[in-house]
Amino acid sequence: MMDKKEIYGSWVEKQIEIPDLFADKVMKQVSEYEHQPKWFDIPGIIEIISAHTIIKNCLITAGVAIGFIRVIYIMIVILSKGFLNG
Repeated sequence: MMDKKEIYGSWVEKQIEIPDLFADKVMKQVSEYEHQPKWFDIPGIIEIISAHTIIKNCLITAGVAIGFIRVIYIMIVILSKGFLNG
């Protein structure tokens, strides 16, 4: 079994050729990937919401309305089953 120094020495001796434009090609692909449209971009959505006060207010209002509707629905269900009426 080879020890760590022998493994590293054999790796150094391989002399892998790297093309001159390797870094440019990689950076070009990274740039193209970053500029692709994303279907579900969570940080982008959070940035838009936090930048616009009207959107924040609409989300809060929608949350309050949905919560109120849920409470009313639960009250209707409880009263219609007769739990409180005996």
